Amino acid sequence: MSISVELREHLRRGAPDPRWFAAFVALQALVLAASVLLSPLVLLAVVAAVAAVGFAVGVLLKPWFLVPLVVITTVLDSSARLGDTADPRFHLTAFHLCFLLMLVAITANAFLRRRTLFPRFELVVPLALFLGSIAVSLTYTPNHPDAAISFVRLTCLVAFAYMAQVILDSKTAVSSVLAWMAIVTVFGAAMGGYQVITGRFHLPVKVIEALGGNVPRATATFQNPNIFAQFLLGGFLPLLAVLLNVPSAPGRRALYFLGVVAGVAGLLASFSRSSWLAAAVGIMVVLWLSRKLRYFFIVGLGGALGVLALKEFVPFAAYIFERFTSIFDVVERFGQVGTASGSARIFLIIAALRMFLDHPLLGVGWRGFPEVFAQYAPVGYPHWTHVKESHTFVAMVLAELGPIGLVAFVWFVVRTLRRGILAVPQMQDPFLKAVLIGMVASFVAAQISQTFNGSHSENMFWFNVGMLFAVIHLDEKGRSAADASPGTA
Repeated sequence: MSISVELREHLRRGAPDPRWFAAFVALQALVLAASVLLSPLVLLAVVAAVAAVGFAVGVLLKPWFLVPLVVITTVLDSSARLGDTADPRFHLTAFHLCFLLMLVAITANAFLRRRTLFPRFELVVPLALFLGSIAVSLTYTPNHPDAAISFVRLTCLVAFAYMAQVILDSKTAVSSVLAWMAIVTVFGAAMGGYQVITGRFHLPVKVIEALGGNVPRATATFQNPNIFAQFLLGGFLPLLAVLLNVPSAPGRRALYFLGVVAGVAGLLASFSRSSWLAAAVGIMVVLWLSRKLRYFFIVGLGGALGVLALKEFVPFAAYIFERFTSIFDVVERFGQVGTASGSARIFLIIAALRMFLDHPLLGVGWRGFPEVFAQYAPVGYPHWTHVKESHTFVAMVLAELGPIGLVAFVWFVVRTLRRGILAVPQMQDPFLKAVLIGMVASFVAAQISQTFNGSHSENMFWFNVGMLFAVIHLDEKGRSAADASPGTA
């Protein structure tokens, strides 16, 4: 009994107990001896046990502690493969493991805390309709294996968006996301810049080589420069919104500023014209919702003058300028030499419309576009580019799923934008309001990018969708708590 009282007194005073330290050293020595004399698996088992205990404690106290892993494994993309699979179309990556850990964390936290109330998923109807139309198309698609894998992945990403909404249950969690967004944006942009300067790419981009690209395009750890650019869009726009609207500690502001600068530089290194246009629109949305639209004209004018000055002296800057302006003359220069990328996109849209006219009710089936494209390719299409994927997501949905799938997708986009834009004026917390502005801007920018790239399964895009609704619900919860407090009039 006296020992117990003594230990409690030590703990109360915060004084170290040499007996506990000695026991800790003895345990380490025992584990080391067992791993050397018996089997190295003993050490692995102990490490696994410690990790399991840490995971359980983290799940109970702070379930969002997995957020850094989510962001890190997202930037690693398919580069972080855990091993090869029998089917080359599917690879098990670190993100898949992180997805499972999030699911386990949310489930364990719900049981341990006896949690029965969860936030409402406001996109359940349009996304259920969209996924349902894909599921029906699996019965007749000409590309069933790819369609089935894509359907499962998209379903998991929708679930991932909701899990992000559930797990981001505090301002601290949201702040952690922004900090890690800044870190990984800087990392990705630095890696992309290194690739462009040295020509040493992590993964080869055969499509760009086939299109005759004469300037290296940064991909960082991604397989495609356009996907890399879309990742950067989802990273730097929220940071920009917080920088413009919320005063914060100098160190955090410096981190956000570095993330914004690195994000813009990485976009330039990607040479993704659609992402450049999306970034311009996204920045405009940030300034509009922040009621600082006048800054857009100042920054735009200064940027234009700077580029005009640079392109006279720096060949690289001249190419960036010419590549950006080529967005606006793609119709005028349609089919000309050197415009294969832009011309191919128009050809692909024409092919999608032809598919829809032949299958006006249900479309050709999910992932059927590349399979049947040769039958619908317009005369003059540059087949030497080896591009068979639709680069316009709306056109692809219309061709593959018909009007029902298109209505479901448009419903999802309009519902998300309407909810986010209408919530901005009602937000009371300045920090959450700024984050929401950034999330709305990144969603708009993603739609612009998808109009030219046709990509829809980026982890960061769906994470940002979940975060958009998370910050809205956090602010609504705060307002409800303030209204219910005794001192509220």
